[in-house]
Amino acid sequence: MIQNIEFLEKMCNAFGPPGHEIEVSRIVKDYVKDFSDEVFNDKTGSLIFKIGDSGPKIMIAGHIDEIGFLVTGIDKQGYLTFSQIGGWWDQSLLTQIVLIRTKKGDTFRGVIAAAPPHVLPAKFRTKVVTKDKMFIDVGCKSKKEIQELGIAIGDPIIPDAKFEILKRTQIIKKGTEEHKKDVTLVMGKAFDDRIGAFIAAEVIRQIKEEKISYPNQIYGVATVQEEVGLRGAQTAAQIIKPDIGIALEVDIAGDVPGVSKLKAPTEMSKGVSILAGDASMIPNPRLRNFVIEVAKELKIDYQDSVIMGGGTDAGRIHLTGPGCPSIVLSVPTRHIHSHNGILDLGDVEKTIKLIKEVIIRLDQKIIDSFTEI
Repeated sequence: MIQNIEFLEKMCNAFGPPGHEIEVSRIVKDYVKDFSDEVFNDKTGSLIFKIGDSGPKIMIAGHIDEIGFLVTGIDKQGYLTFSQIGGWWDQSLLTQIVLIRTKKGDTFRGVIAAAPPHVLPAKFRTKVVTKDKMFIDVGCKSKKEIQELGIAIGDPIIPDAKFEILKRTQIIKKGTEEHKKDVTLVMGKAFDDRIGAFIAAEVIRQIKEEKISYPNQIYGVATVQEEVGLRGAQTAAQIIKPDIGIALEVDIAGDVPGVSKLKAPTEMSKGVSILAGDASMIPNPRLRNFVIEVAKELKIDYQDSVIMGGGTDAGRIHLTGPGCPSIVLSVPTRHIHSHNGILDLGDVEKTIKLIKEVIIRLDQKIIDSFTEI
């Protein structure tokens, strides 16, 4: 069973859209300092924590920024206009509660709203309301009231959603038989991708505390600004100069109504997702095959996946220096890029186990074999 859920909860509840991740970084730093040999950061804000002092460098990265918004304007009636930082779907926004953080550090709740359908012409009532037609209402009636709260253009905004543990019993069908399995799910915001940073921290903690032998140097990285261009991974990789890159992510769980398995093949509760490609990179095929063989050897459930509509931190890591064999391992997650996602902690546990077992096998000879011609 996954340990230290309190750390994951604290991370996910924290405030940290792209460019404003320092609260999350400090939470991660406070957690990893007790078992890391060294903890430092680059100048974009990515936090790096490592163990080991010899052998090839293994970089395992999960980003800690969450999709959010920025205040772009204040109208005379006291309503806020906003722009997105990270990708949002228009349909997921109306009536959602958000948190606005001022320069002084005060936080205010608001609701995303638009003109009510009751007053719209009939032809507009069935149309999707787009973000540019929405505003944020914090309960004020004038621009001066907003200014007295300290809210200003440029202030960051995140979803108001809290981490919650869900105990469920799944009914599993095998042929004509059924059996039940108790699972622990979590629901909340920012699983994309604080679950990746959590996994990186847990891998290093377990290797260190269990005194597991490993033939390399392991760099965990809590990267920043992934949602706006994979930026923190690039600066961190330039410092580390890794020999192997492992990006830890969420995958789009396709076990929801209206989604074809051809579009999103992975499912929640069925194991680790091993990416075969995304819009930012193609994993090193020999590294990917090596990871799959380890999963098969240890009977760790895994799923094949391709996501050609988005990128990951591996998109920057694999281009470091002369090139760095890289791969993406993910936790299938329902409803990503919304106020609340859902994932299975059993999938997280399997991901941690697989990465640990891969890392302790990655010596220089094996790593060299991935790029031999």
